[in-house]
Formats: sequence, structure tokens, C-alpha cells
Amino acid sequence: MNKSAIRFQLHRLIELLQYKESLRIVPFLVASFFAAAVSIIYTKIFFAAEELSMKLLHETHWVISLLATVATVFLSWYLPHRLAPQAGGSGIPQMLIANELDPTTDSKLIRSLIGIRVILVKIVSSIICVLGGGAVGQEGPTLQIASGIFFRIGEKSTQWISQTSTRSFILAGGASGLAAAFNTPLGGIVYALEELSKDYFNNFKTYVLWSVMATGLIVQTALGGYLYFGFPSIMSVNLQSYFYIIALAALTGILGAVLGKIFFSIMSFRKKIANHKKLIAINIACGFVFWLCIYFWNAHGVGGGKSIITDLLFKDAWATSSDVLVRMVGPIIMSIAGVAGGLFAPTLAIGATLGSLFSEIIWPHNHHLLILCGMIGFLTGFMKTPFTAFILIFEMTDRHSSLFPMMLSAAVAAGISHIVSQHSFYELVKEEFFHTKGSEKTNP
Repeated sequence: MNKSAIRFQLHRLIELLQYKESLRIVPFLVASFFAAAVSIIYTKIFFAAEELSMKLLHETHWVISLLATVATVFLSWYLPHRLAPQAGGSGIPQMLIANELDPTTDSKLIRSLIGIRVILVKIVSSIICVLGGGAVGQEGPTLQIASGIFFRIGEKSTQWISQTSTRSFILAGGASGLAAAFNTPLGGIVYALEELSKDYFNNFKTYVLWSVMATGLIVQTALGGYLYFGFPSIMSVNLQSYFYIIALAALTGILGAVLGKIFFSIMSFRKKIANHKKLIAINIACGFVFWLCIYFWNAHGVGGGKSIITDLLFKDAWATSSDVLVRMVGPIIMSIAGVAGGLFAPTLAIGATLGSLFSEIIWPHNHHLLILCGMIGFLTGFMKTPFTAFILIFEMTDRHSSLFPMMLSAAVAAGISHIVSQHSFYELVKEEFFHTKGSEKTNP
């Protein structure tokens, strides 16, 4: 039997089975395998680079530390700027925009947002940034990376299996990316429902469920069934507790929304700068200022912030006002510099330090609970996704006894944050993209 006959028989077999759910799940499972493998390798290298950055900061001459920080901040901006512009930033806005585009007419544009070239540049640039101590996380990039892998495999599979939307692969990839980044499969599903799909999710929820479960299974098998932030001790929650939880949720919700508006203003400001030399000067200045912050002011500004969160939850540490400020200033400086790296982990670190400081000043009785609620409130205010926020923290810490306080924090922060802004930073970026795209079509 020649190759043409084999190909013909294969196509006939696919035609007979293409309406069966089991066959259409196969490419999602294949994509899950590759996304999980890349996420595992990327995460391990990223955190190894973050640990190395601490050694560069504390165990080398200050000149070496300075040069390392300035050079890595520069390269993290310059590589995407020259090779793949959409590899810059956090990665989540690019994934959200790709999810809204029509794959049949905008496939080239989607590739510019989450294509293989973008993925490779994102991985290298974000690791370089954290190697110099950059205040960025790997969670946002992981979502962009996973959605890109799913999209590419989806493009190939739709040539063989009909009735499968390429767009569904982008959504499943984003959800799987979040599940892989935090080891939270349920969080990935909730994020798909709340942020990525809304009503559209009902059309292909089976694919997302299978993709998230497969990715989560592979990641947990390779890295173990760990909790991202461990199992913190929580004191009993009484009626008085809820007053402080509500107050903290309101504070963190407002500050999270404010930070989102700051990031969007910075992004808009950078887009107005056409002079290449000016962008280089801004980036180098940001690298220098950031080094001053982490070297002379507070080393807790290094990296995405997971280390300070674990210190607060498991080493009886208490955050200071300096910790809160450096965790807020660091990501802002990185945003002005235009580096590649996520905002997910840095926002959690800000929320954790705010919760700890709030507890120390006002109500030290349940320190760990307020840290968790601070993370939920700040993430909710920043992302406008209350369900995702409390499910993520709940799943990362496995604190069933604190589920209601977590839900209350998310609900209060969601309501209060709308006073500052109706839309999250990611939504604002997405809306501006489509507004610009629409203007270009009407004014060619």
C-alpha cells in the first residue's frame, strides 16, 4: 500500500470518528503534555535564576551586582523590542487579545501575540530579567506560553479533525497555563470561566476540563503534589474577625485597582515615546534605580515575591512598611523599563505584605489569615476576578476552615475596587488594542 492510499484510509478513519468526543480531545491532551513539559522546565529555571540573583546581590562586589541588574533589565526589554515586541510585558494581555481574535481571519496577528517566536523570546527575556533580581513573576508568561503551544497544536489538528475551534485551544491553553503556574487545576478552570470565556465557555468546557486536568496531572507527577504556598496555620475565626477582614479587603481592593491604573498609564506613556535612544535611556535609568532599591533599601524587592510570602506564612516574619513599598515600587519600575515578566506573583506579594502590616498594626490575633485575605483582596482589585482570586489562594494553601473569609475578602474587594476603576489592567490593555485596531481599519 503506497503513501497516498495510507493517507486516504487515515482520512476515512478520521471522518468516521470525527464526531466522537474522544477523538476531539486528543489534540488537547497532546497540547497539555507539551505545555506541562515546557512549564515545568521554565519554572525550574526561573526560580533557579531568582535564587542566583540573591547570591549576586549579597555575595559579590557591588559593582558586579550593579552591572548584572542594569544589564539584565536592559536585555529583558531589548530582546523583545528587537525580536518579538509582544514578548514584552506580562503575557496575559497578549493571551486575552488572542482569545478575542478570529483565527480564520487573524491567524497572523494571533501568531504575533502568542506564536512560537514570541514564546521563545518571552522565556529567555523573563529569565534574564529575574536573574538580575527583576521584580517579575513567571505566572503571566506561563499563560502566554501555554496558550501559544495550544494554539499551534490546534492549528495543526483542525486540518485533520473538524468541529474543533482553534479559539478553544487558546482558551484551554490559558487555563492550563494558570493551572501549571500555581499547581492549581481548579483555579485554571475558574479563570477560564471568569476571565477568558464568560458565556463562550459552555461551548467547549469538556476540552478545558481535560486540558487542565492533564496538565495538572503531569506537573504534579513531576514536581510532586505540593501546595504553592504550603499549609499555614490559621487561628479560629470569630465574629470580630470579619470586621478586620472587610476593612483589609476594602484597602487592598482599592490599592490593587490603583496599581492597575498606574500600570496602564505607564504603558500608554511608553507607547508615545518614538525615540529609540530615549527608550534605552529610560530602561538603563530604571535598572540603576531598581538596583539602588534592592541593594541599599530592601532586598525583599528581588524577584516575583514568593520568598517573602513563604517567610511571612511559615517563618514567623512580619512585613514592614518598607517591605510593602519596595514590593510596589519594584514592579512599577519594571513596567517603566518595559521588561518581560509577569505581574501575577508581584501582586500577590504586595497583598501579602499589606495583610501582614495591617495585622501587625491593627489586629495581630490572626496574622496568617490576614496575609491570605490581603493577597485575595489585592489580586481581586487588580484583576477584577474575585472567584479566581479566592480559589487560587484556597487551592494553594488548602485552608478549608478559612474558605468563607476568603470569599468575603474577594467579594468586598471586587465591589470596592470598582470605585477606582471598572476594568482591570488587562481589560484596559485589551480594549485599547481593539480600539487601535478598529481605528486602523477605518483610517487605512
